[in-house]
Amino acid sequence: MPSPPDTVRRKPPANSPDTPRPRGNSHERRVIALLEALFTHLPAPGTDRGPAADLLLDTYLDAASPRKAEYFLAALRETPSPDLRALGWQRQCAFDAARGRFPAAWAAFHEATRLNPSAPALACLEVTTLMAEGRRDEARHKAGLWAMRLASNPARDFSDLIAHLTDMASHDPAVLTDNGPEQGHLIGRILQRIDAWSAPVCHYRLREAATLSPDPGLARLEARWAAVSPFNDAAAPGAWVDMLLGERLIGQSFLILNDMAEMMQQAPVGNPASARALTRAFLLRGEALRGVVLDTLQAVDRPLPWRHPGNQPLLCLTADYARHFSAPGDDTVLAALRWSVGVANPSDETGLRDLLVHCLASCGHAAEALAVAEHANPDDSFSRHGRVLALFMLGQQDEARQALRDCQSTSPQIWKTLTATSPRKPRMTPGVYAIGGRDEAWIYRQRYLAFWKHAGALAWATGGQGPRPARDGEC
Repeated sequence: MPSPPDTVRRKPPANSPDTPRPRGNSHERRVIALLEALFTHLPAPGTDRGPAADLLLDTYLDAASPRKAEYFLAALRETPSPDLRALGWQRQCAFDAARGRFPAAWAAFHEATRLNPSAPALACLEVTTLMAEGRRDEARHKAGLWAMRLASNPARDFSDLIAHLTDMASHDPAVLTDNGPEQGHLIGRILQRIDAWSAPVCHYRLREAATLSPDPGLARLEARWAAVSPFNDAAAPGAWVDMLLGERLIGQSFLILNDMAEMMQQAPVGNPASARALTRAFLLRGEALRGVVLDTLQAVDRPLPWRHPGNQPLLCLTADYARHFSAPGDDTVLAALRWSVGVANPSDETGLRDLLVHCLASCGHAAEALAVAEHANPDDSFSRHGRVLALFMLGQQDEARQALRDCQSTSPQIWKTLTATSPRKPRMTPGVYAIGGRDEAWIYRQRYLAFWKHAGALAWATGGQGPRPARDGEC
């Protein structure tokens, strides 16, 4: 223990209007609009639009637009650009395998291989498609062959991909794919089960006004879950599946929702888009349950400190929800962040303070962001950089420049990596990083480069001309 379906696919209330609502959150819709503009006419050969095409397909699937994804795939497969055509067939392979259409998936794989036989993506495609068919021994063999081939390339570091291939070939098949031979479309079945869950209800009480405790029925369920949990090394592989699909109270437990969200984020899967949808489903359910439980217990303004183990699943779910759904200029997660850092757990063992600072600054609450940053630990370099953003957004540019110079002096690697055009990813150890190291700098860039660009602060700090700062209160 202690990390929307497409957005959670809940049925509308009986009295809801029939007006259709756009799918996906506002950030996804903005991304789709921007990327679609690049593909009004498919680009000519030699134009590097592959990453944008890949991102557009992912965003279609995240925003529950599979039909748009299929149309776009069909266009990519016919484009005159060999690179985009190869990408189209690679994604078609994954698309067909995720739906159990294995002859079509293999045909797409062979066409993708013909068009670009050296593409590293083929390694994951071949292994995951074999796993999806239940051909685990072949998958392990192919993973080994691909690992040797990738390791023999001195020009590029494929260590992360090699580790991923090894994990995929050795992991619990019920986790790996939604198309195992006996599990059927597992991820799809779980999403359907989540759709059928009853509305969130409070099955908790407060002990000593500071610890969440499940009621007897939920406590018994959680004790049974501990015996089959995917994090229990003694449990039979896939033993959690029947319980997840069969128990009506599963969706009322912070502990089980957190286990499942964490597992889906960690485990290699055959269809990444389906895994993201399932992760989103568990996180959104956890956030909805948080609101109901805190309201019922009249605990919205009460601390729920980390030191009490009963609070940790909720705090972890909230942290993962905030990280998963945060985006520059989008205030969707602000309420959850303010609650976690400002009310429930001010000591911030889940490490959300820097995200709160950046989100507040990005959404026009720069004065509040500055106040939150002032309470950061001395070694919290991420919050210190967020403080620069807050000062910039307040229009205090002299103070912002001095704060930036302080950051450059104490954490030079972060600024160097943040402003680099295309820095090389350093070797990473999952879950840890060295303060002042290249791995810390890489993590900061991955999380917050978009926030600096959205604010116009990157152009300002590097001597370019960015847009004006938002006024406090704007978003």
